[in-house]
Amino acid sequence: MATNTCTLQIFSLIAICIPCAISFQLDFPAVFNFGDSNSDTGALIAIGFESLYPPNGQTYFQIPSGRYFDGRLIIDFLMDAMDLPFLNAYLDSLGFPNFRKGCNFAAAAATILPATSSSLCPFSFGVQVSQFLRFKARALELIAKGICQSTRLAYSNLLSNQFNPRQMKSPIRR
Repeated sequence: MATNTCTLQIFSLIAICIPCAISFQLDFPAVFNFGDSNSDTGALIAIGFESLYPPNGQTYFQIPSGRYFDGRLIIDFLMDAMDLPFLNAYLDSLGFPNFRKGCNFAAAAATILPATSSSLCPFSFGVQVSQFLRFKARALELIAKGICQSTRLAYSNLLSNQFNPRQMKSPIRR
C-alpha cells in the first residue's frame, strides 16, 4: 500500500513539473560551471593527469572528448537547450577554446573540501572558485579595453564526490 502511494505521488509530481519545465525560458548569454566528473569537459585531461580512450565519448563525439562518459554530460544537454556551444574546460588551452559563451571549471574527482595529499584531484571547489576569480579579473580587463562584451552568470552542478567512498578520509562503517 505504501509503495502504491509513493508511486502515485511521484507520478503526480512529474505530471505537475513537466508543464512547468517546458514553460521555462532558458536564456543565458553565458554559463560558468563548477563541479566534478559529472560535468568535467576535459580539465584533468588538459593538464595531463591521464588520457581517455574509447568508449569515452564514443556515442556522441565518436572520439574521446575529455568527458569521463560515453556520451554527453548533463551540462552538455543544458547548453544544447539554451542554444549555446558546449563549454570548454578552463585548463584546456589547445584547439583555440572559445570562452565567449562560458567556461567550465569542473574537474573529475574534485571535492568541496580542500584537497589533501590523499585526494585524487587537486582542484577542489575552492580552487575552482579561485580559477573563476582569475578568469573574471582577466575578462574585466578585456571588457575595459573593449576586446570582449560583459555577461551574466549561471552556475550548475554541485560537487557530488563528497559521497564517494574513495574520496573520504575514513572508511564507511556499516
